[in-house]
Amino acid sequence: MKRRLYPLLLAMLVLLLIPGWATAAKAANEEAVKLMIGGQATEPDVPPVIKNGRTLVPVRVIAEGLGAEVAWNEKSRTAVITRGAQQLSLTLDSKKAMVNGKQVTLDTAPVIAKQRMLLPLRFVGESLGVTVGWDNSSRTVIANETPQVLLNGHAPSQAIKTYQVSSVMYVSAQAVAEQVGQKGFAWKRPERGMTIDDQLVLPLEQIENELGGSFSWNKKKNVVEIERLNHLKDLSMDGDRVSIKTSMPVQAQAFVLTGPHRIVLDLPQTSLDDRLVDLLSEQNSNIGSIGETEEKQRASQDDEDMDEDTEESYSSDEQAAKSDVQQDEPLISALRFSQYSASPDTVRVVIELNQKSQYSLVNTDDGIEVKLTPKPKKTGYLIVIDAGHGGKDPGTLGTAGNHEKDYNLAVANKVVELLKQYPEFQVVPIRTSDVFYELSERAAIANDREADLFLSIHANAAPSAKAGGTETFYYNANSKTFAEVVHKHLQGATKFQDRGVKASGFYVIKNTHMPAVLTETGFLSNPAENAQLTNPAFQDKIAQALVAAIREYYQSYQ
Repeated sequence: MKRRLYPLLLAMLVLLLIPGWATAAKAANEEAVKLMIGGQATEPDVPPVIKNGRTLVPVRVIAEGLGAEVAWNEKSRTAVITRGAQQLSLTLDSKKAMVNGKQVTLDTAPVIAKQRMLLPLRFVGESLGVTVGWDNSSRTVIANETPQVLLNGHAPSQAIKTYQVSSVMYVSAQAVAEQVGQKGFAWKRPERGMTIDDQLVLPLEQIENELGGSFSWNKKKNVVEIERLNHLKDLSMDGDRVSIKTSMPVQAQAFVLTGPHRIVLDLPQTSLDDRLVDLLSEQNSNIGSIGETEEKQRASQDDEDMDEDTEESYSSDEQAAKSDVQQDEPLISALRFSQYSASPDTVRVVIELNQKSQYSLVNTDDGIEVKLTPKPKKTGYLIVIDAGHGGKDPGTLGTAGNHEKDYNLAVANKVVELLKQYPEFQVVPIRTSDVFYELSERAAIANDREADLFLSIHANAAPSAKAGGTETFYYNANSKTFAEVVHKHLQGATKFQDRGVKASGFYVIKNTHMPAVLTETGFLSNPAENAQLTNPAFQDKIAQALVAAIREYYQSYQ
């Protein structure tokens, strides 16, 4: 078998020695780069080349295909390209170029090939206001005049790329879907499209068939017109559910505000139907502009800037009063809606709540269903007790093989039971059993419940068995006094070495908004301290000290 290979290898070696054969073989394996300019396949006399990931084409292609004028300065070896008000100046073998008098740096310098100047097509095209894209599957560069795109009569808030292939206009599918409120839309026939610059582009006709609306390309004016205006048809509630009915599917941009608690949903490319417009006019509400009310508060909360359009608004307070929710007061206090913006068309729906609630959105073919889950109301001075570690996180190990998480939980449960004696206190434990919570979840529970105090219970450890003592930590300035009161009572109960009150950036006390303290009662790595910390009677003493500290802080500083 091995001997038969020798003649074949010898033949291949002879071929490689033939002048130009190796180069020709290599070129045959490399697919040529194709050009499509203005929807038409173009074959220049010097084929395009790819250099540093950029496609370079002869200057004549740019002049004829893009409708530009090219002037050549032999002395400076510079080409000046003019198209309308745009002017570019590029020099052979130089990455420095001028765009309307301003210097820019190119990724790849223009070169000479077969006595033709080759220029980077994407840079030149986009500088002249031309759309340029790369279809990797066919190795084709597509360039065409950039049409004006109108979405419901207005310029889209984000660019929508368009590519002409023959007489068909292809459009960036997800860009359109996202801007009409259909982010992540699942296209039924994506194989009919192309992937240009890693984006799915589909023919206008297919997008119209799948998304609904009207999509057209006016070739004479070179305008792509997208008409897909949704309409809010109805708004109703039933207990803890809100039904938003629209003429077409839509996804809302939702956010939450407090004071009072509100869930705000903005429906993009949507307007009120005639019945709701008439209803607003009849009501002539004095509630004020919900665009101003919600948006100003949102801007102050998360620094997001949005337009504040003047608008009419409608409130369904009477409808809320008839809610089927069986409680002292309905969860939903009012529903409001308005034509928040006319450019672009945006309808705003506001769900006013009597208490803070979580929510989920279910998108349907005819609107959105909002499911509300009320969070427990704050009824007193709210204290969150955090038993450190738990579940898969055992914490430190004691000298008797015991785990810190068990000590923390035992003391925390005792503290919770003692605090329940006082009617002015509302107590929320992070955990009451051996379960795991992320640090972020612990802080979020306290913040979401708008707690008044946060206490995290821990025990310590060190490499040396002699290390011992009680120490108390805080982070924010509003926690220092609480930490001092807790430490006074805690160290008085343990009689361990006094390691003091210290500032530290433990996550749960750094990321909670209320006075927050983390205690290290003693060292499980110290045999003497560990023996006491695992004693139920000693744990009772620790719990009583912590409750006394909370009582003193509440009575003296609140």
